Amino acid sequence: MSSLKIKDRGEVLTLQFSELRNYHGNLALMAIGVGFRAVQAALAELYGEEAPERSSLSVQSGHAGPGFRDAFEYTTRAVTRGAYKVDVNYPVAQYDPYRPQSYAYVISDAQGASVEVALKPDFLPSVFYEYLKKGREGTMTPEDTAANEALKASLCEKALALPQDELLEVKRLS
Repeated sequence: MSSLKIKDRGEVLTLQFSELRNYHGNLALMAIGVGFRAVQAALAELYGEEAPERSSLSVQSGHAGPGFRDAFEYTTRAVTRGAYKVDVNYPVAQYDPYRPQSYAYVISDAQGASVEVALKPDFLPSVFYEYLKKGREGTMTPEDTAANEALKASLCEKALALPQDELLEVKRLS
């Protein structure tokens, strides 16, 4: 569950979540966990067991955060290739009560196939959004910071462990 296969110039690579974790660091653990699983789900829906060519994929992310960006970059190289767009107003999975921010991602290929992968609405607890708001406002206490870091780590582990249908909604668009 913690790996996926993708081709890079014809060579099949097996990408491990642990490698993404090393690439990203520990800033946005929940996001890299969910982002990695979103790519896994999208590739399974679009290609089954086949490994697609990285260069054929594009990503539209409803979330502007660095964790999701890094998950998509590590797996598809879409950011580097200019095939990555962010639309925080994407109308699906708008769960943050304080700002526009979608937890939905559309992954498409050069042949026109695309899939929408959205985080289930009950995955993130309300305190998660409170910590995000406090972080933007600069009002996090040391206790808040410690609790938020523990929460993000716990949510990352949960995202990696949950069955796909309990974490994500996958919808074929074309």
